[in-house]
Amino acid sequence: MRIAINGNKRQDGHLDHIARLVSAFIAADHQVVMARPFLEYLTDRIGPRFALGILPLELSEKPLADLAVSIGGDGAFLKTARWVVDGGEPVAGINTGHLGFLSAFTFDRPEEIRSCLLEGRFDTDTRTLIEVSWDADTAPGGRPRRQTMTALNEVAITRPDTASMVRLPTRVNGRDSLTYSGDGLIISTPTGSTAYNLSVGGPILDPRLGGFVLSPIAAHSLNIRPVVFSDSAEIEVLCEGRAPMLRMAVDGRAITLPTGTRVTLRKAPYTLSIVQNPGHCFSDTLLNKLGLGGLM
Repeated sequence: MRIAINGNKRQDGHLDHIARLVSAFIAADHQVVMARPFLEYLTDRIGPRFALGILPLELSEKPLADLAVSIGGDGAFLKTARWVVDGGEPVAGINTGHLGFLSAFTFDRPEEIRSCLLEGRFDTDTRTLIEVSWDADTAPGGRPRRQTMTALNEVAITRPDTASMVRLPTRVNGRDSLTYSGDGLIISTPTGSTAYNLSVGGPILDPRLGGFVLSPIAAHSLNIRPVVFSDSAEIEVLCEGRAPMLRMAVDGRAITLPTGTRVTLRKAPYTLSIVQNPGHCFSDTLLNKLGLGGLM
């Protein structure tokens, strides 16, 4: 089996665990490839012998692996997902960060890592992604250049660093349905419903549901509320405001948009598989990670 590994550069206290995990993969005759920045970081701290038997890959190169492993928090998981997203590899998260909502494993429970990742006994959840596209800066020849990205969690369109609110007329399936005025708008997947969307009062969606949540940020009117649409819908947002630029964040990746830009969002043509422990239940994740429904 070919295993691709990536992570963040904040692994103090976990270096021995990582070294043992990689050694166990290699001892089990698995081929290990690792994102070059993460490999260089680990080699610098663990020693040059750590890199023996590991193939370095740039994050711009698709790993073409059977399994991807993310080591870190949710940010590392999202970055690993972008690395492999259209290759079909399931992604397993080992949380060494703060919350790690997307990660099923921790180094505190090595028996689960051994059973699921080394022996291949795991379940997967299929997650929908958002494909977002817009016309970027004019390309040579005077024509706009269409830019496309994907998000596992959300796309957030927000005001710049000014006090001016933004106005976001929004079409759903070609109909002029809604206008959001305030600090911005979040369009999230069911996976992302527990992220930025939750912090602004949006609903939590079971990841198996086929829907997108539109949640306003600091809405200018009390009658503007979060709405859930089918993920078969095409959503178009016109970016308006007094400032010449607005901001868009696609799973945390920041883009500056000129006022007047139209942003189109739809379900991506591919999905992402997230590795889970056998018998995993979404309500268990809500309890264990967010404390939802627990006894006070």
